[in-house]
Amino acid sequence: MAEAATRVAPRRVVLLVTLALAALSTAPYATAALAPPPGHTFVGYFWFVDDAYNYLSFVQQAEDGALAFRNKLYLAPHAGALVSPEWWLVGVVSRSLGRRPILAYRLFALAALLALVAALDAWLRDSGLPASHAMPALLLACLGGGAGAACLWLGIPDRCLDIRSGLFPFLEILANPHFVAGTALLLWSLRAFRVAQHEGGPGRTLLAAALATILGLNRPYDLVLLVAIRTIVVMVTESPPRWLRHAGALALLLPVVAYDAWVFYRVPAFAWFAGIPYVFPRAGEFLWALGPAALVAAAAWALARARGLAAIPAAGDRDARVAALHFVVWLALAGVMIAARPVSFSLQFLVGIGVPLLVLAALALAPFPPAATFVAALALSTAAAAAFRITLLPSATWYVPAERMAAALALRPHCRTGDVLLAPPDIGLYAGGLSSCRALVSHAAAAGFPERDAAVRQFYEAPDPVAGAGFLGRECVAHLVLPATASRAADRGAPATHEALAPGGRAP
Repeated sequence: MAEAATRVAPRRVVLLVTLALAALSTAPYATAALAPPPGHTFVGYFWFVDDAYNYLSFVQQAEDGALAFRNKLYLAPHAGALVSPEWWLVGVVSRSLGRRPILAYRLFALAALLALVAALDAWLRDSGLPASHAMPALLLACLGGGAGAACLWLGIPDRCLDIRSGLFPFLEILANPHFVAGTALLLWSLRAFRVAQHEGGPGRTLLAAALATILGLNRPYDLVLLVAIRTIVVMVTESPPRWLRHAGALALLLPVVAYDAWVFYRVPAFAWFAGIPYVFPRAGEFLWALGPAALVAAAAWALARARGLAAIPAAGDRDARVAALHFVVWLALAGVMIAARPVSFSLQFLVGIGVPLLVLAALALAPFPPAATFVAALALSTAAAAAFRITLLPSATWYVPAERMAAALALRPHCRTGDVLLAPPDIGLYAGGLSSCRALVSHAAAAGFPERDAAVRQFYEAPDPVAGAGFLGRECVAHLVLPATASRAADRGAPATHEALAPGGRAP
């Protein structure tokens, strides 16, 4: 009976923490969707709106039955090449809900949250954390952050890296299900490879390779981290003869590695992703974001040593120490990324970097009573509290005039796969995620966006928009969104192949 209780208790803790986080993260979305400011509508996301609607552009293709997706930000005709189990699954769920992709993604977010909390719990237990510390440790790992709240209070919001990026799980959970799924898959894949290396068996190795393959299809950056972390840990903890088993297991990932290399370096429609000019934060911003949790971990470790308390993991528990080493290596790799910035997209490798930092902090606090971890979780959750407060603000980023979203939705029954839409960038962004159209201008990171944006502005600022028919023909525009004042002129003079829509979605 005692063994049964031991098995059930962790599940109960995981469920309780997941339910609490689900309620906290869902409430802002429900409030925003049900009670937006008068005349406005909620776009469905609080952070990373451009990226979120780009994700939806793939989800929309899955709604239509596609398995390999096209890049709607790349206007030249091309065949589908990108495979993503995440976006395919969300699209299937959306289709079953009557094509409600934002709702489908919120449901996916809840499933990803459960996977993340369960993975954190498994790793903490593997690293020797006592069951008595499970709940505060999970709260610390999920809600801990940096000094973002202090940055806001001091009037230096540009330093609030933990509140405007996916470094910590709390912002992943609140803002980006894609990040949550990636971090959860990385944790489960790492664990599966560690278990396969320790216990052996083809079944476990194949399971690890399957999880890592899904990870590589969803977030290739995390696949690179997986291979790097596991390779370093194995080389440090195992003898050279056992390195061959590790190499053999990683060889199963060669197909997904080759596929990712082909898509993102050889397929023109997706190759431009590797060259996106990310703005890398300054070193001082990382100190504000990561410093508080690092300070808590270092102080707890030093105090435990000074008091002669037994360390977690215990010195004699090799498996637990190897498990914890994964997070040390993960953190060290993040340090290399911050210092060296080896590639233009180095920032992508720092998504979820708060996980190893907070897990190590929880382990450092484990020699003390659970109350100490609760206090640390509360102290480090100020950034999460500030982020939740931000969702209550009537920001123009996530509350837009209702007619602009209505224009994008009005295109859904008219757009066909491959149709080009001319609309202001914001409407183009929404239409690209919610309809089959691909907009001439939408996401600011798209290749050639500045030039196309300037041309579109010139078209809209012309005294007579219909005079731009030559521009419409050159760009093969099939659908056109015009201001209401121009709709009658468009109706009289626009070519028959162009569909003019007023901002309210009315056919003029």
